[in-house]
Amino acid sequence: MSRYKRLLLTFDAFGTLFTPRETIGKQYAEVARKHGLSGFTNDQIESSFRAAFKSEAGRFPNYGKTVGMSPSQWWSNIINATFRPFNSENSLPERLVPDLLTHFSSAAGYTLYPDVLPFFKSLRQIKVASHGDFVWSKPIIGVITNSDDRVPSILSSLGLQVGLWRHGTDFQASFNAEDDINFVMLSYDVGFEKPDSDIFDTTKQMVPGQERLLHIGDDLQNDYYAAKQAGWEGLLLDRNAQNRQENSGPVPRITDLQELTPYIK
Repeated sequence: MSRYKRLLLTFDAFGTLFTPRETIGKQYAEVARKHGLSGFTNDQIESSFRAAFKSEAGRFPNYGKTVGMSPSQWWSNIINATFRPFNSENSLPERLVPDLLTHFSSAAGYTLYPDVLPFFKSLRQIKVASHGDFVWSKPIIGVITNSDDRVPSILSSLGLQVGLWRHGTDFQASFNAEDDINFVMLSYDVGFEKPDSDIFDTTKQMVPGQERLLHIGDDLQNDYYAAKQAGWEGLLLDRNAQNRQENSGPVPRITDLQELTPYIK
């Protein structure tokens, strides 16, 4: 029996559960070359992508949500800006943008960290052993991510069972206790990005009555301190063991998701 009934356990997505299969620059360049573009190195595309991403995020935060832009248009702007310095034509090949959007919506573009599937296998066993049949007595597992709507499809394609429960959807129609991830809270859907406490507050309201709120992520500010500011427990996932001590004191951290099991059993 779990010592903690009514546990809400959430994870960051990018950098915590999955990471690019290759550098973004290499993947962008390889897809572009298939469409006949050339005259650039992988590193040049990487640098151009980073500049384009920074510019677009500065002008139109939260994947364009602030101005009513769709995520696909937001990413299209970045793709066009990335290749503009290397493209003498006025437009890119017709299929390049949709092919890149599709590529980065699945396992084609990303891979899970090695500890993720073993941890979720352990988590399934914990959920089965949890006391009681009432749904809230079992751990509720979610993802809180600064992202658009591609995250659920990425996680699903990587082998995790992801539920349909989202911000604004009906709980009864979309909740399945057997899912590895019961819900995904997207910054684009809710209108707030981490480290804003509102995204954590909205998540808490969506999953009422949980006695323990625990968030895990790889970003010190956006995950650990943001969770603490919102009144949650936080754990820093530091796979490279780089953040052992902070100015404000030691930060609770794990270097592998399997180390999380004692916190939730």
